[in-house]
Amino acid sequence: MSAKTNPKLIGAFVLGAAALVVAAVVTFGSGKLFSDRERCVLFFDSSVKGLSVGAPVLFRGVKVGSVVDISLVFDSQDVTFRIPVVIEVEFDRVTEAHADPRKKPDANSERVLLKKLIEKGLRAQLNTQSFLTGQLYVMIDLFPDSAVRLTGIKSNYVELPTIPS
Repeated sequence: MSAKTNPKLIGAFVLGAAALVVAAVVTFGSGKLFSDRERCVLFFDSSVKGLSVGAPVLFRGVKVGSVVDISLVFDSQDVTFRIPVVIEVEFDRVTEAHADPRKKPDANSERVLLKKLIEKGLRAQLNTQSFLTGQLYVMIDLFPDSAVRLTGIKSNYVELPTIPS
C-alpha cells in the first residue's frame, strides 16, 4: 500500500527549486543579466593574433567591456580581408557627472552618445596585455587628431573607428 503524495509538498519543492535557479543566475551571472550593454564592431586590417573572446576592453585603464566575437570578412570589391571584432561595452560602468541618477538612459541615447564620442576622437586599438603570453586587449580612448576611418561594411552594431597599434 503506497502513501498519498501531498500536493502542497510538491508545490513547495518546485518553488524552492525555482528560487535556487534564480539565486544561481544572479550569483554566477555577476549581475550581467541586468546590466546595460551596447555592442560595437571594430574592423582591423592586420593580424589580431593574441586577441581572444573574453579579452577586456579598457578605457584609460578602466574595464568597460569585453570582446564577444572575432571573425573574418573578405571584401571582393577591393580583394581585402578585414577582421571584425565585436565588443560589448557596459554603459552602467560609466556615469555622467551631471545626470539625474534616477533617470535610466535608453539604448537610443547611448548610440547618440557613441556617435558624439566618435566625432570627438573615440578610437579603438589593440594593445599588449602580456608580453610573456602575447595576449592582446582592446583599448579605447580619445584621439582627437586622428582621422575617422570607417569601412562602410553593413553591421547591426555601431562601428567604432580603429587606429594602428
